[in-house]
Amino acid sequence: MPDILAVFFLVALVTNRLGVDLRLPDAAYQLLTYILLITIGLKGGQAISANTSFTLVGHSVVVMFLGVVLMFVALALIHLFSNLNKADKVSLAAHYGSVSVGTFAVAVSYLEVNNIEYSSVINLFVALLELPAIVVGLWLLSDKQSKVNLRTILAHKSLALIVMGMFIGALYGDVAQPMIKNLQPMFGVMLALYLIHMGALAGEQLDKIGPNKIFICLFALVMPLVGAAIAFFFAMLMQLDVGTAALLATLGASASYIAVPAVFSQVHPEANISQALVASLAITFSFNVILGIKWYTQIAFYLYS
Repeated sequence: MPDILAVFFLVALVTNRLGVDLRLPDAAYQLLTYILLITIGLKGGQAISANTSFTLVGHSVVVMFLGVVLMFVALALIHLFSNLNKADKVSLAAHYGSVSVGTFAVAVSYLEVNNIEYSSVINLFVALLELPAIVVGLWLLSDKQSKVNLRTILAHKSLALIVMGMFIGALYGDVAQPMIKNLQPMFGVMLALYLIHMGALAGEQLDKIGPNKIFICLFALVMPLVGAAIAFFFAMLMQLDVGTAALLATLGASASYIAVPAVFSQVHPEANISQALVASLAITFSFNVILGIKWYTQIAFYLYS
């Protein structure tokens, strides 16, 4: 049977297609997102506080390079197999070069339910993987005369909350642990509510796929597998443990549906963001939550056995 959290998502998606909208009120969705992002940021900051070393610095650089590689691999596949215009190509590739915090949260819950250990340093990697594809994507769509506006990139809430959490977590270390511990009893319920909202939103986005539906569907199913394979290669280079490797593969397989669309819709409104959201949220997120996370974990055990 699928993971219980995947069932919440799937039922909400099907229910939406049947005409029942289970999306949360905006305030409730914002609250859940804030809690999710700040918790991830705090854990990443604690990892910095507890593991500051040349190894961590080296791994951080490698992880940011992974984000660039994912971006260019996605762009190459899009260029080879589609006739999208330049703005749509780069925007779609940037979604897949960045990561999904929601997918990561579901993967963490899956590992914890199955008593699979992982390193807290992965929370730092989540924050680091958000940025490279956005910067590269905006650079590719710039006129090459102007510099990428980092203020526009970093001003988005998701990045700001993660960075804020990382800064506080790194500054206070274990002092921040009670905050995270107090959230744990309700975290599963909050994640279920989050997935109900995302399932309903994915069901709604299916109607906005546009004229490139065959390519978008195929790309959104193939790219997660390609991204996971690339991430596994990087995980083996860094000699990560099984659980952490599975989480890095999940991040490589995921696609952004918060930070990237928010930034690109502001800076390049000509790009078809709805099309990219159908791919990243309605298809890739659904695939990862229902099947992918379990597969990546099983592959990690196979590779490390």
